[in-house]
Amino acid sequence: MRSPPWVALLLRLYPDEFRAGHGAEVEEWIREELASAGPRRLWVRPRLMWDLLSAGVSLRLRPVRRGIWAAMSDHGNGRMRGMMGDLRLAARGLARSSGFTAVVVATLALGVGLNTALFSVVNAVLFRPLGYEEPDRLTYVEARLANRDVRVTVSGGDLTDLRSGVSAFETLEGMASIRQNLTGAGLPRQVQVGWASPGFLEMLGVAPELGRVHREGDPPGTVVISHALWVDAFGRSPSVLGSSVRLDGYPATIVGVMPAGFRVRLPRGLGVDTDLWKNPDSFWQNGDIWTSQGPEFGLLRLVGRLAPGASLADAQSGVDAVVADLRARYDSFEVDGLDMRVQSLREVIVGDVRPTLLLLLGAVGLVLLIACANVANLMAVRAGSRLREMAIRLALGSPRSRVGRLMLMESLVLAVVGTGLGILLAAWAVELVPAFAPADLPVIGTVGVDRPVLGFSAALAVLTTLLVGVVPAVHAVRADPSAELGNGRAVGVSGSRMRDGLVVTQVALSLMLLIGAGLMTTSLARLHSVEVGFDPESVYAFGVAIPGSHYDWPEEAGRFYREVEASVAALPGVASAGVIWPMPFSSSWSGNHAVVEGEPVPLGLAEYRLATEAYFQTVGVPLVDGRLYRDGDAANVVLVSASVSERAWPGHSAVGRTLQANPWGRGMEDFEVIGVVGDVRGGDLRQAPDPTLYFDARHWSWVDWEVHVLARTDLDATVLLPELRQVVADLDADVPLAHPGWLSDSYAEQTASTRFVLVLLGAFALSAGVLALIGLYGVVSYAVGLRRREFGVRIALGSGRAGVQRMVLRRGLALTGTGLVLGSSGAVVLGDVLDALLFGVSTTDPLTYATTAALLAVAALVASWMPAWKAAQVDPVQVLRAE
Repeated sequence: MRSPPWVALLLRLYPDEFRAGHGAEVEEWIREELASAGPRRLWVRPRLMWDLLSAGVSLRLRPVRRGIWAAMSDHGNGRMRGMMGDLRLAARGLARSSGFTAVVVATLALGVGLNTALFSVVNAVLFRPLGYEEPDRLTYVEARLANRDVRVTVSGGDLTDLRSGVSAFETLEGMASIRQNLTGAGLPRQVQVGWASPGFLEMLGVAPELGRVHREGDPPGTVVISHALWVDAFGRSPSVLGSSVRLDGYPATIVGVMPAGFRVRLPRGLGVDTDLWKNPDSFWQNGDIWTSQGPEFGLLRLVGRLAPGASLADAQSGVDAVVADLRARYDSFEVDGLDMRVQSLREVIVGDVRPTLLLLLGAVGLVLLIACANVANLMAVRAGSRLREMAIRLALGSPRSRVGRLMLMESLVLAVVGTGLGILLAAWAVELVPAFAPADLPVIGTVGVDRPVLGFSAALAVLTTLLVGVVPAVHAVRADPSAELGNGRAVGVSGSRMRDGLVVTQVALSLMLLIGAGLMTTSLARLHSVEVGFDPESVYAFGVAIPGSHYDWPEEAGRFYREVEASVAALPGVASAGVIWPMPFSSSWSGNHAVVEGEPVPLGLAEYRLATEAYFQTVGVPLVDGRLYRDGDAANVVLVSASVSERAWPGHSAVGRTLQANPWGRGMEDFEVIGVVGDVRGGDLRQAPDPTLYFDARHWSWVDWEVHVLARTDLDATVLLPELRQVVADLDADVPLAHPGWLSDSYAEQTASTRFVLVLLGAFALSAGVLALIGLYGVVSYAVGLRRREFGVRIALGSGRAGVQRMVLRRGLALTGTGLVLGSSGAVVLGDVLDALLFGVSTTDPLTYATTAALLAVAALVASWMPAWKAAQVDPVQVLRAE
């Protein structure tokens, strides 16, 4: 078991001689503690972090403390001695007020911890360098069909045209991401392959850990493997260089190993963890995509490096000229409006997530402001109770600056301790982030508390010291000894308006966050209510890819998948099984044009899928009209989705009609519609279902491409998975089973982004709401304490305890009401920012606003009720006797 990253980070606090002599022992102790913790592991971590941090700081500061005291002794530095004395005095005073100190430290730790945890995500995703040579010169060329509003990949022929026609690129390379079966390296496994042009890895400028990267002239199938695959499949053996493996049955030679952590970063939704990169070969069922041209051969994503002195505008101008030529040569490109945009690679990677992360960073910043306002109120109350003490200090000749410095020292101690605990909280929290973050969030796996994050936390410590310490310091400096000592008792702190204003601000900010969380909750509920067209529950899926080197296409491929389907369906506990490509909610998509009886179908680009008849029963896609496939059908039959039937033949049955389609590069062919099935949302739930054509898998099954087998079952995955592996192994021992999992999990991924924002925003809003209510309770309670004599007199004069209670409640509700009005106005602005993330709900949804405000008002009423009850219990006899 390896030590967690935070162990090495905290050990940096220790002196070098300690790390050299005892660092390994400490790491071994941490590993043993975590291994023995079991289910309590998440809760044991904060204790271990605190032990490491406190011991390290103590060891590191020991010589510093000695040096400071020596300097003061040798040089008589009175100012330094005074500051250290104030620091000790502040620490003692806070230790005596343990309850107050615990509340303030916990409040600051919550605010700082949440900010630090989220900043660690923002830093990793938005600010950390890509890890490539001169990353600012790297670009991504995105191809779109503007008239269809879809993003597409390009062919090798298009890449050749762009290279020759755009001088602004120093180099332009292409890569297709495919999955292939790897054999010859232990057990067969399916790997993610970056099918890359020879200069792709060299363009990124990352030196391999072993060997070299691709170069011109390498034979087809030369591969460079990832560090993870090197460790997992080859045990870190240096002899891996020059060894031979097979990809889908074709030989490949390993020439290099990339360093740990290296990843080809592509736009969100396209970036995948690649296991190996191979240079171009022609092993593809419908031609060599590296030399062929046209929309049916598009598989490549293009990354380029700008020439020295060239700009994005220069590259865009050259690309526009090439695109104009392509549209003139290919009618389909002209009809669909082919367009290519040249963008900064970094911008295109993080552009989609930047607004969301910055929104969340702003939201958690509001939580910190609320926490600071809360602490400032508590500090002001504490300063009010100490006015007499401060007056005595001033009367005895202590300078006002010394008194103010003492208060600032208390704030500093609280801020430092709160920040330290906040860092530990953040280090624990960031380990939970990948569990609910979207899988395609860039570099989410590298999130951690590193030096920039610690620097951010240090800045927060300074900020919180100023925010929470200035007000009580000013009050202490302005204390009037004659007035305070003449009264014979400490009076309340002036400035109740300031405290009231802080509470109003807290309520307003917390309402904004709560409304934002409410809008996201409604949006998530609406997304879950979207009808997907099938039932993903209790459906288990796995991928299988058979190599074209061993199976003829499509006859033998179709037979293989039929045998897999029948064998899986025959397993005990499996109700039915079916084959589909591409699987709903997978990242794969295939589409092309369709023509109805000589006229273009007015439905946009149609999605192409291949399936067996059992697939529709397995996942619950209904048959609307006609029939499904059956034995003896010719290859030229097709099932269409309801949206195709409605748009192509409105008011008429589609069964028996003829359409033309171009399945995967074979050219336009006639197909007879034999049935109509329900529409299916197999991708973005926010979009309408794509018009879909289903081709009979027995005539169109793929080789060298992952096809999915789905089984409806009530069995547990741990029981089912070994049986499925055995089924595939019995048919072909060299074909691995890949990506097993529940279809419902893939469905849940469609709402991952919304859930990610909801979880974080909800946590921030809940924290803000609790802090605001604590602040309200504190202010009302303090006001009750100051007016205790007044309440006693009112009760004695017959006002009644109920009247006093209503008076206090009115004060609390007045503060709350003002905050609710201001917060509702601010929430409108927040809603506009959230607009792009919402689905099916208005940014000013009155139900969400009213419900959230009502809940916060009720909570505020509860927070105000306890002080009001205490005010009503004042004994007028005791109060007047004390006077």
